[in-house]
Amino acid sequence: MATNVKKITDEQVEETVETKEAVNVLDLLLGSDIGEIKLPTKEVEITRLSGVFGSPFVITVQALSPDRYEEVQDMAVSVKGKDADIEISLLQVLVVMEGVVDPSGKPMFKNKDLMSKFKATTPKELVRKLLLSGEIASIYGEIASLSGFGEGSVKEVKN
Repeated sequence: MATNVKKITDEQVEETVETKEAVNVLDLLLGSDIGEIKLPTKEVEITRLSGVFGSPFVITVQALSPDRYEEVQDMAVSVKGKDADIEISLLQVLVVMEGVVDPSGKPMFKNKDLMSKFKATTPKELVRKLLLSGEIASIYGEIASLSGFGEGSVKEVKN
């Protein structure tokens, strides 16, 4: 007895997975619960500090809202006449300062007790005391990606 078996290629599987019923975006938004829309978070480990403290040093990074991101970006811009320059390292520190959060969702580096413990007069100084430049840049990248700047946050819809 012959069995009728049809092989499905990976392309066909991908096409099937990506074929979703089109939804009216307006209806989707109007029918949603506003409380469901939260800023995305992610946990990341700072391996150097895990070694220093002898325990996993895991921090929670959170996307910045568009308004907060714009405020932070403005703090890193200097305007001289018609020229405007953005200081990338300052932008990275400020985004890390705002985007690394404690369990309650508040910016961790703004914690007064933590600043006092490490003898830092500002949250920016605390970031620079605890993290290396590469760690700041990596954490900034994670926060920026969560904030919608990463690949895959928006994709083209094929007709």
